[in-house]
Amino acid sequence: MYELIIQNYLNNLTKNDILTFGIQNNIKLNSNELEYIYKTLKNNYKFLLGNDYEIVFKEAKNYLTKSNYDKIFSLYLSYREKYQDFLN
Repeated sequence: MYELIIQNYLNNLTKNDILTFGIQNNIKLNSNELEYIYKTLKNNYKFLLGNDYEIVFKEAKNYLTKSNYDKIFSLYLSYREKYQDFLN
C-alpha cells in the first residue's frame, strides 16, 4: 500500500517541487543538479526506499556539489530514520 502512495506522489512530482523543498532546507540546486535529482527520484526511488540506497548516493557524488551532496545525504538519513517503519 505504501508503495502505491509513493508511486502516485512521484508521478506528480515536479522539478519546482524539488527546488522548493531544497530552498526550504537551505539547498540551492543548479539546473544540472535539479535534473539529476529529478531523474533519480523518478527512476531509482526503489533503491532509495530499500537497503541499496548507497548505490544511488555513490553515483550522486558525480553530479552534485560536495556541499549539496552532504546536505542531501544528511537530510535523506534523517527522513529515513524518521520513517523507517514504512520502508522495506
